[in-house]
Amino acid sequence: MGNRFREKKVSDDVKVVEEGLEAPREEAAAENEATVTAAKAPKQRSDGRSAKAARGIGRVLGGDLLADKLVLRQIPLLLLCLFYLLLIIGNRYRIENMSREKVAIEERINYLREQRIQMQKQYQQNVKMSQIADDLKETGVGITAGPPYELSEK
Repeated sequence: MGNRFREKKVSDDVKVVEEGLEAPREEAAAENEATVTAAKAPKQRSDGRSAKAARGIGRVLGGDLLADKLVLRQIPLLLLCLFYLLLIIGNRYRIENMSREKVAIEERINYLREQRIQMQKQYQQNVKMSQIADDLKETGVGITAGPPYELSEK
């Protein structure tokens, strides 16, 4: 799909002609090797990225990468990785909700324990009062319904 430019090495049989003069074969071979090595070295762009990296980004954005046979063979593996990733995210979400519920239940349990302790204290106080009232009835002294008052001598 994308354009693929490749520099081909010129064979030693080709003669390079400059301004009507024939150049020696050694000079032509040296020039060819220099152009090939220059083509192999990554060219730096003004933004610091190499031309190879820019070409790779262009392949991804243009869709050429997805049409490559190597990538097409790896699609089942990519789908499996995607499935596992979704499974991990789902489990993490579920566990987080369960931990929130656990904290809420623990707070509720602590609140109910405190309420039980308060009710138990109140019950024990009422039991003591009723036992005292029963003991006083047996002796003939009753419990007043109002506040206590002082007896004074006249």
